[in-house]
Amino acid sequence: MNDPSQPTLYTTEAPSEAVIHQLDSVIERQRRADTIQSLVVAVIVVVLIAAVLWLIAILPDFSEPETIVTYAPPTPPEENPVDRPDLAAGLKPKPASSSSSMARVIASAVEAPVAVPMPEVVDPVTPFGMDDDFAAGFGSDDGDGDGGGGSSFFGTPRKGRRVVYLVDYSESMRSNTEQGGTRLDALKKELTRSINALKEGMNFNVIFFSHTAWTIDTEGPNAADKGWNGLNETPPVPWHVSTERTKQVFAERIRSTGVGNGTVWYSPLKMALSMRPVPDVIYLLSDGEPSDLTDVLNRVDEMNPTAVPIDTFAMEEPGSEARAMLEMAEETGGRFTMIYKGRAYTGMAAEKYTDENEFD
Repeated sequence: MNDPSQPTLYTTEAPSEAVIHQLDSVIERQRRADTIQSLVVAVIVVVLIAAVLWLIAILPDFSEPETIVTYAPPTPPEENPVDRPDLAAGLKPKPASSSSSMARVIASAVEAPVAVPMPEVVDPVTPFGMDDDFAAGFGSDDGDGDGGGGSSFFGTPRKGRRVVYLVDYSESMRSNTEQGGTRLDALKKELTRSINALKEGMNFNVIFFSHTAWTIDTEGPNAADKGWNGLNETPPVPWHVSTERTKQVFAERIRSTGVGNGTVWYSPLKMALSMRPVPDVIYLLSDGEPSDLTDVLNRVDEMNPTAVPIDTFAMEEPGSEARAMLEMAEETGGRFTMIYKGRAYTGMAAEKYTDENEFD
């Protein structure tokens, strides 16, 4: 019997090797779990730090922007009555609004936080004078171009190596002008001057028209009666190389060719637009509204698939006649010039002479 006054001793047996192995496995698994957890936490922390640095890098710069000084020099005076905006071939420019055409560039030397583009401004009224012998102030003998050739006609320059002139030789061109002489006198002098100014090696031709269209190759007197009337096959029109001899031949034919009755545009335009290679420049001058205006305007796109711009010149006839010339220029992306009382006008200054209510 145990003595209750003596302490009781409890003893346990040492765990078996199987239990010890099991405990070691549990501890090892716990260590691996802790290691993986530490690695995951470290990766997450690194990603968060990288994300914060990236956000800081892409935040906008709130520093004050560098100021820009803008300056535009005064517009130099124009030497030719030309609207400078260059319409791309084939495009049809819209007339500028009255507010934009009267704008003026202001030179500034004050710092501005924003740079504003300075538009080029063209004086809407740039008349060119003619003396009593006509056309003394028109054009220049140097042509217009960059080595590739160019021409000018009544103060309107164009670049290009192939030039064709369509000129009105109808009876009305014999009308007198206030400056003395006739409209035909003015045309002959300016046409001869323009051809003489062409650079050597350029190609050109002249198509005369009234009720028909003809060239210097039309033989015999009364060439207007032997010209093409727009029916049947279009007669070929060759290119002539610009040489001193060729210019002399044209000057003589321009001087001596007679006039015809009536005015049509289809024949000369069709002949010019059928030339091969196609012209780079077409000048069309007339003093009257053609009898086939509506038909020509409806068919000009068909006749002009390469979209050659046609520059038109209204000779001393404001109103509906000038309006017809303006419509042709707008239809083809060309420039319109009004020649009135010995002066050449372009842009809005020219368009005011197309007001049928004021001039008809």
